[in-house]
Amino acid sequence: MNERISESDQAAGITPIDPPSVVQRLADDVGGTIQECALLPDGSGFATMSMPLPAGHWSTVKTEHYEPPPMNLRIGAGHISIVQQIPGEPFIARRFSRQEFADIIRAAGRYAYRSATMQGSEPDLDPDALLQNLVVAFLGYWTENGLSGDEWANPPSPQEPNK
Repeated sequence: MNERISESDQAAGITPIDPPSVVQRLADDVGGTIQECALLPDGSGFATMSMPLPAGHWSTVKTEHYEPPPMNLRIGAGHISIVQQIPGEPFIARRFSRQEFADIIRAAGRYAYRSATMQGSEPDLDPDALLQNLVVAFLGYWTENGLSGDEWANPPSPQEPNK
């Protein structure tokens, strides 16, 4: 435990500790493993725990037969039209080829995976976080215009999705 707390963290005043009994009981009750536990310089503390997915979680449900993809946005090899809002302009229809649309979906998937795994550094993938990040990456934030109130959290332009 506490392998993730580096020497530089400790130099910054983060002190590794054994988990308090209530935290250990929580981990034991859910079949989890405490990865790290420490006190912070302000007197607060934290613990990071890994735990198995609950029985019957959507990501582990076994099916008897092949489960086809939902294809809710199924398109052929031709073009589709997507209406997107460009800030300060009226709605504009933009046409995408199947390849362009597939590239957008892949970019959203890469973003979702990186976000759900803290850029690959978190070994325990949370499938629900992955899907939530995929929705945000694909459709935008849960705001009226799909953009964040924090400018840094928005892509440079709707025409150029992050890849």
